[in-house]
Amino acid sequence: MSGNRAERRAAGRGGGPERSPNDDRYGRRPERRALAPAVLAAIVLLAGLALLGTDGFLWIRYAVAILSLIVAVFVWQARQWPWLPGPIVVAVLWNPAVPFQFAGTAWAIGQLAAAAALVVTGVFASRPPAAR
Repeated sequence: MSGNRAERRAAGRGGGPERSPNDDRYGRRPERRALAPAVLAAIVLLAGLALLGTDGFLWIRYAVAILSLIVAVFVWQARQWPWLPGPIVVAVLWNPAVPFQFAGTAWAIGQLAAAAALVVTGVFASRPPAAR
């Protein structure tokens, strides 16, 4: 192909400025919008292990409940219904307004299980890419 780099880029765009030249080469990937809040919630859950049984754990409950509801909204928007119960259960169990009084090793294991469930939900609840 002849011409300078700007001419080659302009020729490669073909479909307009909103289309990437790599779309044809690599294909379009599904969107995983729930992944970022799920990973943040998992980080908060793991950090919350140090605050179990203290008054500071209330802030962990708030953060986890809000982030898991955000994950649930993204899963709902992606119409991935089988993945919806996980974040909703986490939001209910970590609800600071009507708290469940769990304690001990079972609650620590629940923290780890909730972190894993949210990350798995974030990875697998994807939606097809938007048409351009």
